Parts: sequence; structure tokens; C-alpha cells
Amino acid sequence: MAFRLRPGESVSRGLRRLAKKELLSAHDELRKTNPPHDEAIHEARKSIKKVRAVMELIAADHGRGLAGCQKRVRKVNRTLSGLRDADAMLAVLTKLRNRYRRLFDEHTFARLRRRLSSHKKAAMKAAQDDGAWKTVDRELRKLRTKAKRWQPTHRRFGALEEGIQVTYRRGRKAFARAREKQGAAEFHEWRKQIKALWYQLRLVERCSPGIGKDVRVLHQAETLLGEDHNVVVLCEELSKDASLCDVASLRRAADRYECALRQKAIASAVRVYASRPGNYVRRVRDAWKRWHRRRETVEHARTRRAAA
Repeated sequence: MAFRLRPGESVSRGLRRLAKKELLSAHDELRKTNPPHDEAIHEARKSIKKVRAVMELIAADHGRGLAGCQKRVRKVNRTLSGLRDADAMLAVLTKLRNRYRRLFDEHTFARLRRRLSSHKKAAMKAAQDDGAWKTVDRELRKLRTKAKRWQPTHRRFGALEEGIQVTYRRGRKAFARAREKQGAAEFHEWRKQIKALWYQLRLVERCSPGIGKDVRVLHQAETLLGEDHNVVVLCEELSKDASLCDVASLRRAADRYECALRQKAIASAVRVYASRPGNYVRRVRDAWKRWHRRRETVEHARTRRAAA
């Protein structure tokens, strides 16, 4: 089911519905096997990020019921993120080798894969031994119970407006810093803000083609920067042991790949962040109002025909 508010649904009820659905989805994915498979961890992480986007909207609107919930979400996300990074490093290692065929010989590539596979297994074993999955299961169940009481202060688009504007403003500032400094930390921060705005706009995506276009652009930029982050994490891990490979050559290849990814992300998203925050959220609000007026007109005409 799409991560969208339903036509005719109150925003407050819709946010709670989506949060509970995603928390249940994360819970069910992680319980399919013990320990969870890579794909289950990936899907659970996506659900948790959607829940976080909902919480940020409610928090920006000074809503109720969030006490303690943000801490629980961070706790779950920390567990899942470490394991997902371990899996992503294996994937990006293969991509780097395919892109730069002379970077590793067969022997070095096999040695690096063994090292990363061992790292992944160790991370999974540590999570199992520490009882992390029981903790995650408990936190997800508690969050789902608490989500029933989440309540934004305003109604209709007013419940979303401040959150979207805050996220857009943060993303615009992060975008400017990333373009200026060109550092991994700055691009990672921009990626987080892109993802938050992407999820928030998906809630109202059907309101207009323009919003749908922004959703697609943000997804493209986030995907590029996600790959960039994976390269950064891989280099940090392999640089811990200089005997594994030619670290200088790896760093040069990684720099070229990262530069290409970052420039593509900037080029794709520059239009989205060209507006002032107030103007941007006003455009989204106007699209929301036009969409609802059209729906009300159609419903009214349908009612009149049925009564005739």
C-alpha cells in the first residue's frame, strides 16, 4: 500500500494509520526468521524512516503523544543501521570493482569479500548475543501502542505545513553546505533531509503532478547519495587494515565515483531547492486545496445525480 493520505481521510487519522501500519510491517518483517534476513532488515529500516517522517510532522506542529517515542525510534534505527551498512559494503565493493576493473585483482577482491563477510557475520552475532532482536521487537510493539495517541495540533493541511516547511528549510541549508564544502559529512546530512522531505511529500503526492515530479527527483538524488554514503563507509572499514589492499588506489577510485554521484545528485535536485521555504510550502498547500475542491465538486455532483 502506498505511503499516502487517503482521499477524504482526516490528516490526523491518516498519520496515525500510516505510522501503525509501518510499525507493524517492520515488526512482522523482522519476525519472519531468526535472525532476520538482509531484505527484512532493509524493509524494516524503510518502515522506521517513514514513521520518523510522520513523527517529525507531528512534532513540528507541536502535537501530542510523542513523549519518549523519538528515543525509541532512534534505538531501533541504530540497531538496524549497523547491520544494513555491513550488507551494503559488500554490494558497493562489487560495484567499484566492476566500474574500475584494474582496482583489485581476483585474489585481493576475494580477500576483501571474506573480510567484509566476516564483519557482517560478527555484527549479526553481536546483535543476537546482545538480545538486540528482542529489544527491537519490544520497542516496536510499544511504539505501535503509543502511535494510537499521536495527535497533531492543527487540522487538514495545517497539520503538515510547519513540518514540510521546516524539513525543506533544513534541506535547502544542507544542500548549500554540501555544494560549498563538498565533504562526506555534509552530503550525508543533506541526504537525510532529502529523505525526510521525500517521505513527507509522498503523503500528498496525488495532489498535483508538480508534487509527484518533486517526489521522483528527490528519490533519485537520495539514491545517488545513498550509494555515496556506502562508498564512504566501505573506505573507512577497509582503511583500518592497510594490508588488505592498496588503500591509496582504493581512495582515488572512490573519490572519482563519489564525485560523479554527488554531482548527479546536485544536478537532479537543484530545481527542487530553488524556492524560498515559505514559497515552496505555499505551492504545496495551494495544490492540496485545489485537489480537495475538485474532489468536493465531484462528490457534490455525484450526490445530486443520485438524488435526481
